Amino acid sequence: PECREESAERTLRVNLALVRLSEKARALSLNLKAKKSKLHCEKHQEDLKLFCKTDKKLICLICAAGREHKTHSFMPVDEAVEIYKEQVKSSFESLTEKKSRIHQMEQQQKESISGVQEASRNLQSQ
Repeated sequence: PECREESAERTLRVNLALVRLSEKARALSLNLKAKKSKLHCEKHQEDLKLFCKTDKKLICLICAAGREHKTHSFMPVDEAVEIYKEQVKSSFESLTEKKSRIHQMEQQQKESISGVQEASRNLQSQ
């Protein structure tokens, strides 16, 4: 019950019409979520299936045939993903390595500072 009160009646029946309606609502909700997860062209509401190498952005087939991208070169999104995935991976590895070197230098500087502070304390106590 909607009121959340306990019902004395124990012979409750399943409302099949309501069951079907709720199943349809769930299915529609899932379909909307699936459609929203795909990227669409703002101009044409088409799936973004191509990557414009010139502008470095995703475009739809209609945009590719249009004046703005007429002289540009394209590739399928899947190919572009693989290429850029490799570039990102390479950049990430390089940055991780640089971070490690910086961390080592930071530790060396801290040790050096500690040594200078210790020497300073020793000189002050003499």
